[in-house]
Amino acid sequence: MGQYTFDHFDRHGQLKPGPWLLLVMLFCAKTWLLFVLSAASRQHGAELMGLFYPDRQDFYLGLALGLPALVLLWAQSQRHNLNVAKHLWHWGRPLLLATWSAQMALQLKALTLSHGQFHWAPALTLMLSFWVGLYLFKSHHCKAVFAPVADPLPRP
Repeated sequence: MGQYTFDHFDRHGQLKPGPWLLLVMLFCAKTWLLFVLSAASRQHGAELMGLFYPDRQDFYLGLALGLPALVLLWAQSQRHNLNVAKHLWHWGRPLLLATWSAQMALQLKALTLSHGQFHWAPALTLMLSFWVGLYLFKSHHCKAVFAPVADPLPRP
């Protein structure tokens, strides 16, 4: 971890997740964000949901796939206080990779069901999903943030 400055660490000495990692977690929880936006927009909520999730089953599956990202966002804020959150946080990268893989499969299924007909929303989502996968696989910062940190020695 020699490439990080003091600004990259929190007051507990652990590497802070960068803005890109937080955006990746929000992107993995995009169905929850869409759900909140459609609930706030009562008049156009059904149209907004239909644009991104024409099949209602895919929407519910997207909600289920977004739960690990929401739990990781919670665990990030509690990883210093709760032992459970610390263990969840260390499993974050595999959880995000599994979530990303399942969401990619869901998007590719929707693409095959549309018979290749082009729509902007699914196309942008698929493009962003590829970038998210590239970040999760290649980012050194992402690997370092989720790496287990040795507990400090107990004081006598």
